[in-house]
Amino acid sequence: MYIIYIRNYKKRLVYLSIIIGLWILLFFLTELFFSNSLTTNITIENYLSFSCPAKYDIDNVYVNESVKGNLIETGSNFKKPRAEEFSTYKSIEGGFSFKYPSAFLLDEQEFEGTEILYHVGFKDRSNTSHGFVQVWNLPYDLNEFLSKSKSTSEQQYKQFEEKAVTVNSIPGILWDYTVITHDNKSYKGNEVFLKKDDKMYRISYFVPERLWSKNESKLFESIVSSFKTNAIEN
Repeated sequence: MYIIYIRNYKKRLVYLSIIIGLWILLFFLTELFFSNSLTTNITIENYLSFSCPAKYDIDNVYVNESVKGNLIETGSNFKKPRAEEFSTYKSIEGGFSFKYPSAFLLDEQEFEGTEILYHVGFKDRSNTSHGFVQVWNLPYDLNEFLSKSKSTSEQQYKQFEEKAVTVNSIPGILWDYTVITHDNKSYKGNEVFLKKDDKMYRISYFVPERLWSKNESKLFESIVSSFKTNAIEN
């Protein structure tokens, strides 16, 4: 009498592949949860405070020397993932706020002897696209100031367009241009200059020309349209 055992190796291999796949999926979901749940709290004394996902970088935050108090504190905590794609930056002392697509790694800068009062820079995770929001002390005519700035600029413009805009009842000027850098690279730049009382608000965004798209243009428009002065959102 013979007993014949038939081992289904293919079936076992399928089961093993499914188990391995489930482990990989579990690892991916765990990493995704922690990267979206961990946030960084940023505080500069009593001037401003905001939170952002810890996976993002904050770059180039400047407070003028004339503004006392420049202690920067950071901390991390867990919270539910944010549903919205944009976070809000609020400057109580500067009296302005705006929404940004990526979070910021604080880096205090000094602009000695300049008219810049506040500078907040931002960049994407790949460090290819970047921009900033600045507040200037500018008791001059905006059009004359920009005209002089452009005429004395050493930038090599490949394309340049200028038009009047209004952002939340604040009049200003939009610059849409492409510039060639010293290392022969081409960058697309969008900048909005707003004038209110003796302050100028500059909102800028720069992307390599080859990477510029309608999505980048909409992103910049979202930042600009969210900009507010003397109003802090809840």
